Amino acid sequence: MKRSFLALIPLLTAGFALAATYNSVNVTLKQEQGELTLGADSNASPVMGARNPTIKNGVAYVSASHAQGDWAIGLSPKLPITLTVHSGQGASKLDLRSLKLLDLQITQEQGNLDLKLPAANLNASLQHAQGSATITLLPNTGIRLEVKSFAQGTLVMNGKIVASGQDLNGTYQSAGFETAKYRVNMTVSMEQGELTVK
Repeated sequence: MKRSFLALIPLLTAGFALAATYNSVNVTLKQEQGELTLGADSNASPVMGARNPTIKNGVAYVSASHAQGDWAIGLSPKLPITLTVHSGQGASKLDLRSLKLLDLQITQEQGNLDLKLPAANLNASLQHAQGSATITLLPNTGIRLEVKSFAQGTLVMNGKIVASGQDLNGTYQSAGFETAKYRVNMTVSMEQGELTVK
């Protein structure tokens, strides 16, 4: 019995060593057509169940894709996460308030986007071709939008229209951005639609 127990110790140690090889996750999700729903799930695997994720410099890289139909995903809030989301055609509902986001990149081709952000200092980017986008912030969080291109549409911040028409390029920020506890810096490229920040 002693020998069996001692023989297990190296195996257990190896298991802990494997689990400790990454301390953050880089996740890429691609939805081609259909509604995408994304949120936090405390029971989810940080690496989305991947058995052998690629690990570089303490970061585990995982990706998943879905062709057609509605897709609902729960991401683990346990580890910091760099998130890239690409949605082709269809609405996206991304509730990221409980995630430990390090960086966020969203590409929404056609369809409406409902994005809820955590209270965190965050760099993000949004590329949106056609449709409306709504960004919801938690208290004590401000946002600065660096609009690289916005061909046609309306920009609403804190319940007020701050820009409307064509070529809305420029920098816009929410009220109290400079004194906010948490700040989101987001670059935006939109073709046509309405962008609302609340």
